[in-house]
Amino acid sequence: MTQTIYVFGHRNPDTDSLCSAIAYANLKNELGQTHVLPARLGSINKETQFVLDTFHIKPPVLLKDVKPQVSDLILTDSSIANENDSVSKAMEQIINHPGRSLPVVSDEGKLIGMVSLSDIIRSYTDAFSKSILRDNKTPFDNIIELLDAQVYGSLKSDTVRGDVYTITEILDGQKLGNDDILVTVQQTAYFNRAFKTGAGIVIVSNASPETLCCIPDDFKGAVFIVSAGPFEVIRLLCQGIPIRNYYQKNNLEYFMTYETIDDVKKNMMTSNHEQFPVVDVDGQVISIISRSNLIDFSRKKIILVDHNERGQSIIGVEEAEIIEVIDHHRVAEIQTSTPLYLRIEPLGCTSTIVAKMYHENDIPISKSMAGLMLSAILSDTLLFNSPTCTKEDRKIAAELGAILELDIKSYGENMLVAGSNLKEMPPIEIITTDMKMFTMGSHKIAVSQINTGDFRGIFNKLDDVRLEMNNLCRREKLDLSILMVTDIIIGGTELIVAGENRKLVDLAFGLHPDEFSKFMPGVFSRKKQIVPPLMNASAY
Repeated sequence: MTQTIYVFGHRNPDTDSLCSAIAYANLKNELGQTHVLPARLGSINKETQFVLDTFHIKPPVLLKDVKPQVSDLILTDSSIANENDSVSKAMEQIINHPGRSLPVVSDEGKLIGMVSLSDIIRSYTDAFSKSILRDNKTPFDNIIELLDAQVYGSLKSDTVRGDVYTITEILDGQKLGNDDILVTVQQTAYFNRAFKTGAGIVIVSNASPETLCCIPDDFKGAVFIVSAGPFEVIRLLCQGIPIRNYYQKNNLEYFMTYETIDDVKKNMMTSNHEQFPVVDVDGQVISIISRSNLIDFSRKKIILVDHNERGQSIIGVEEAEIIEVIDHHRVAEIQTSTPLYLRIEPLGCTSTIVAKMYHENDIPISKSMAGLMLSAILSDTLLFNSPTCTKEDRKIAAELGAILELDIKSYGENMLVAGSNLKEMPPIEIITTDMKMFTMGSHKIAVSQINTGDFRGIFNKLDDVRLEMNNLCRREKLDLSILMVTDIIIGGTELIVAGENRKLVDLAFGLHPDEFSKFMPGVFSRKKQIVPPLMNASAY
């Protein structure tokens, strides 16, 4: 089975992060890699939802983490026992199984218990009685398999409903029920008497296929032709009873395929068991694992777009295999255990890079993909007003707009307005819609940005926003929380600050200790105009 590769952007995804992931996964699919899927690490903001709705694109799957799971283990042991299996078959499986225990499943394949050697051995010490097969609802299939019997006639049921007798204990003229089983031999005297008892099933021991010719034409039951002797037949019948009354049904310990290997390790350390069933979400048993299995697993394969910092990526990223990075930001502390494809260009938007890769691979860009990538470029460059915007961003945007046959400026303004109604947004949404965490020296800083056409709307709830920013600093142990409220119509950004380490903001932007906000004309880019001055200030 081919392993799925997930493509995703940073936490708190913005339009570029999400649209680049979808467009790049689509490019991979067009190139024949059908196992590449887009994903997201957080909620979809209003602007991005507007884009998805406009171009009729379904939101990608939400990923919580990429920690190794039970499903990533190399699962090779699929030994199981069915509750209707004979004790003989189960005994043979257990003896030949390294763990000396097996999961027991129902006819639907769902886990119902565990069986071990100590459980089965009890069946061999139980006294034989005439009703033992009937009392245990023994399947006839078990008997036929154990006796290696040739069956003549038809059975009225799947399980034994009568008692078991031997021909030597039957008196002349004694009658049996038509559900009873009679064990006889091929000797003429016993053989003929057996078919007159009324037994519904006659087992002929020490027999050969030629015995079929001697069966009376008026016999309406079933005949089992068996080469084993009568004593061996009785012994095997005892071993034909199903294991349903012997396996352990309580205090089962098992693992679901979606559980993380870390959690599995913790549970195994406190368990008295050596073997554990693996069960999928439908309750089907798919394998058995032990401690030794935990060292052999496949890391999840991922492609990062629009970010390359661990702090901005998914939980467990250090345990996954990063195979590609497509980004337009600075290179941070990215570390990989294997070589990867790394493409980072100083452009205004990741989607510009993705669009170029469509061209380089001669893959036509559909209208839906053009819409996503154009939206990402307009969002990240703030309608080409950001200092991060390059001639190449403008050129690619013009090409994508031509495919869509729309007015780029008009569409971009509608998109930005759709995601910027600050009056309807609660403070926590304003702060976290597009928030990125940065580690600068010994300082941990959150920088959020929201684009709006309603600049004054932020001042109507400024106190609540500042309170939420201070709560964020305490909750996440941040030195600073900075919010950029950017308005392309007014042509600048209102910088709002919370947190204890105000010295950094003073050094970087001249914001005095008694000030908590400052309007910065011509400031549009977090990447170029906010983060670099903060990094320089943190060096002092």
